[in-house]
Amino acid sequence: ALLKSSIAKARSELERLEREYGLEVDPDAIIEELPVGLQQRVEILKALYRGAEILILDEPTGVLTPAEADHLFRILKQLKDQGKTVVLITHKLREIMAITDTVSVMRQGTMVATRVTKETTVGELAELMVGRRVLLRVEKGEAEAGSVKLAVKNLTVKDSRGVTMV
Repeated sequence: ALLKSSIAKARSELERLEREYGLEVDPDAIIEELPVGLQQRVEILKALYRGAEILILDEPTGVLTPAEADHLFRILKQLKDQGKTVVLITHKLREIMAITDTVSVMRQGTMVATRVTKETTVGELAELMVGRRVLLRVEKGEAEAGSVKLAVKNLTVKDSRGVTMV
């Protein structure tokens, strides 16, 4: 009876956190069957359940679709608005400019600068990251089609459960 009560209490708290932060996670889902974006939300939910006040996300959008990344950013904004600290590690400067208050730049393992995001530019951050001026736009001419280097036909890829993925 005590275990059932404890499980019910934990489930209730998880559901409350899921609603409060708009995580849209099914507590009964099997994690390995979820898309990566939902797996990230499960990890965020687990951290919140444990009372985390600081979340550190390392390249969180690297494998997300644009829609999943947008959803993640809405969640991060809500976390920030509710007093949580979110440390975002990324090389994607547009994301930094869109969702951070403060940005720190490291180059070769050394902290080189900290800026208030709204007081800096993508160009300045790029320069700080690489240590020299960066051309953010490159003029390109028309591309000419070349010969085929690789052609693949009738490819089938199965996951560990034998489900065809490609």
